[in-house]
Amino acid sequence: MPARPTIARRAVISAGAALLAVFALAAPAWAHVTVASDDDSRGADDAILTFRVPNEEDNAVTVKVDIKFPAKNPIASVKPSPKPGWAITTKTVKFNPPIKTDDGTITEGVGEVIYTASSPANGIPIGGFEAFQVLVGPLPDAAEVAFPTVQTYSNGKVVSWIEPVTDPANPPENPTPILELAAASDAGSGDATAAPAPSPSASATAASVDLSGYATTSKANTGLYLGLAALVVGALGLAAGGIALARSRRPSS
Repeated sequence: MPARPTIARRAVISAGAALLAVFALAAPAWAHVTVASDDDSRGADDAILTFRVPNEEDNAVTVKVDIKFPAKNPIASVKPSPKPGWAITTKTVKFNPPIKTDDGTITEGVGEVIYTASSPANGIPIGGFEAFQVLVGPLPDAAEVAFPTVQTYSNGKVVSWIEPVTDPANPPENPTPILELAAASDAGSGDATAAPAPSPSASATAASVDLSGYATTSKANTGLYLGLAALVVGALGLAAGGIALARSRRPSS
């Protein structure tokens, strides 16, 4: 019965090719610079932004990360957290238009935060990543906020994460880190009478899960999740093909 082994081999080859294609698609999504917040509500006074920066080079470490804050929807207060082994500098910009608050009008503030490794040994290692945190507030009243980021390697290579994301399912090669914000009512900070309070048991269950710093992910992560889902499907297909091949080689009774 020569047809059975041939069909089984074709199944294995097809599944293997699909799996390799999935790896090729999923790898770029995994390497994106992303931003997350522990509070994704518009107007949040004290939110901690976490920028996750991977190292993509095979022969160099990341020695500089330059994060630009929005000019269209500026953030009045920007306070980067100290990071051992890294020097932190900021650049001040004029807000246009100025930010009006109950305490007065704010005309200028931090528009750029620059992290520089004190030595290559303190940089982001090959195959690794680092998290950079910034305390900000208030967050703007906008659907999303972009944070163009420039990454510099010890070999002189510069990667600019500044490309706009128009289709989250198919992000560009170097997408801008984007933080999506929820309206006050959607984030649970609206009228207290809008919804009944959760029961004590439900509150205890929610409090047991620590999602600090990961409440909101960038749009680029959508491609990552799709890639991982496809990876699982490809692996299952490869396994099925292997089983079919093994069965085809069993001697008939």
